[in-house]
Amino acid sequence: MEHAFNRPDSSNLAIDALLARGDVPDSMRLEARRLELSNDLRLYRYAAARDVAAAILAAPWAPTDSAEHADIENSLRLGSALADVAPQALTSRAATTIVLVGGHVPVSVDGHRRSYLLDTGANLSALMRSEADALGLTVRPASISVGTSTDMKVTADLAVADRVTIGGLTYAHVVFLVLPDAALTFPGGFRIPGILGFPLIEPMGELRMRGDTVAVPATVPARPVHNLALEQFSMLTPVRWKGASFICQFDTGANTTDFYEPFYRRFQSEVEAEGRADTARVGGAGGIRRIPVFKMPSMSLALADTTVPLHDVDVYRTILRDTADNYLFCNIGQDVVREFHELIVNLRSMSLLLR
Repeated sequence: MEHAFNRPDSSNLAIDALLARGDVPDSMRLEARRLELSNDLRLYRYAAARDVAAAILAAPWAPTDSAEHADIENSLRLGSALADVAPQALTSRAATTIVLVGGHVPVSVDGHRRSYLLDTGANLSALMRSEADALGLTVRPASISVGTSTDMKVTADLAVADRVTIGGLTYAHVVFLVLPDAALTFPGGFRIPGILGFPLIEPMGELRMRGDTVAVPATVPARPVHNLALEQFSMLTPVRWKGASFICQFDTGANTTDFYEPFYRRFQSEVEAEGRADTARVGGAGGIRRIPVFKMPSMSLALADTTVPLHDVDVYRTILRDTADNYLFCNIGQDVVREFHELIVNLRSMSLLLR
């Protein structure tokens, strides 16, 4: 619970107390150490994350599932490549209003002015390799395997910027994944040179999204609603459809809301009765592919204590992710945000509010 509600230090203290006991089953020990690893990465403690990942892989109870094992190995590579890097820090903070242009925000990276995509669904910030070179950043070899929305795998390295400024917020020691240019280049020549992900969004504390602006207050207020949770770096929120509840990811980097295979599997009869068979282009880092979907002409979702009407919604009929990660029912995108005057994401009270 401490991990889910964005209290990683408290989560690690609870894990230490648990593991000090002598009667912890191996399966629980593995899960606790995995949470500890995620907490250390969320706290930018890269050397500690490296040590936890190494301990997990060397233990007799190391994960046997290949996808889970590969995920720990990725964390080991990331922690090893960044072991000498100081934790990211927010060095100055002032109230600021950011104007979005096509979902992109103005940003300064080591004095270079740029415009990058703001993406709450990105676990790490990312750059094209040519963009990292243009910024003069030193690329650290890491060979990290990055999963994508199409379940394709891309190999990435890392780079660290000394100073990143977004409006009135200034950060030090900011880590970027460095991806091949082709992974962030799409048909028609559309390119995403940079992505500002969760590690830059979380220190903002609260984001107030109104149309094409994002306002960040100087002081983060307490909110009475607690309907957001974190799974590692992903923001999750409960959603209801036809009286049934399930969990979805909140992702400002997605233009539309899409429903995944677990939703189709649970509501297959309703989806096939109300929708029509179609195909959809699914894209992300790593490329674009067509998949079979059912197109729902209209849906009414209940989330954040309100109701959202959606039209021409895709419901995927095929699994896009590794089986262990195939638990989300949908991905909430910008089409939901556009239905409201204001959307508030508060990462201290863990609140999602729609007004």
